Amino acid sequence: MAKKKTLKQQDFQKKKLKVGKPKQAASNATDTSFVAKTIHLPNQTKLTSTNDPEADLLRRLSLCKHHSEITRKETLIYLQGVVPRVIHGQIASRLMSACIPLMCDPNKQVRAELLKLLDVIGGCDANTMRLYMRPLVLFMGSAMTHISAGVQRDSGRFLQCVLRHAGHELVRAAWVKMLRGLCNVLGWPLRGAASASAGAGSNVVSMHKNRALQHQNLQALADFVRLGCAEPSAAALADSAAPALYAKYLLPDCPQPYSHLKLFVREFPAEPAAATRPLHELDTLVCEDAATRRDVFLGHFRPVLAAQLPALVKDGGDCGRIAANLLQLLDVVQQTAA
Repeated sequence: MAKKKTLKQQDFQKKKLKVGKPKQAASNATDTSFVAKTIHLPNQTKLTSTNDPEADLLRRLSLCKHHSEITRKETLIYLQGVVPRVIHGQIASRLMSACIPLMCDPNKQVRAELLKLLDVIGGCDANTMRLYMRPLVLFMGSAMTHISAGVQRDSGRFLQCVLRHAGHELVRAAWVKMLRGLCNVLGWPLRGAASASAGAGSNVVSMHKNRALQHQNLQALADFVRLGCAEPSAAALADSAAPALYAKYLLPDCPQPYSHLKLFVREFPAEPAAATRPLHELDTLVCEDAATRRDVFLGHFRPVLAAQLPALVKDGGDCGRIAANLLQLLDVVQQTAA
């Protein structure tokens, strides 16, 4: 006990200063005599330009997967300026592969910049959009069924963008998938779907809270149905018939000119008509011609639209105006198929 008491007393004793000696530093003092030459920030990304523009662009493309949404957004803004110079080069495939998955990005500003980038790409070379129709359809479908309501609501804007630049290829490649996805976004349950009521209630509430985005998705649905169900005009048929004799000797202007031959498609025995087949079996149906697309639309999607649109017409506003136009379009499609 006496020893412990002595040790405690020593903690409170001050050492006597000696003449000519400096004051003794505290036991927990920090040495500040060093000089820092560099400061390393692990989260900072600094890119310096080199003489190789392709290498610079490849480094920029890697930032599309950066954890910071600000970096991803600034990368897309930078790419909008370089697209006209690289759209016809080999690096265009790397650019599309890196940017298309950002349709499902959780940040709204990143999706907005991606939409501008796709518009720039389509304006510079629409064939690039046609060439990458499969990944575009894949990620648009993922966005339409995404768990985030914001990603779902923005999927209609991407659909409108692709319709502007490669609409005919889109309706031929993903007629059923896009119609089913748009009905899911709008909260309209489909008959014969695997989960007819899954997520319908939450989507309806989400859409009613965002009338402007509902207006965009309704407009996308109207444009998609109008383009897919319309017959080619007489002028278009005349223009296509004029070079029929020599067009087969020229280089094709579309990425898959012989897809109608089904060289790499597995054929199955004949199935019932498209209008009578269950909805979940239509994913394998080829909708190359307008007649098949009309049969699918009238048999599976027209009853749903006819039941849901009158309520929107009564609400009025922009949504009501588009809904009224859609109802008129349903009658036109019905008369065309008759």
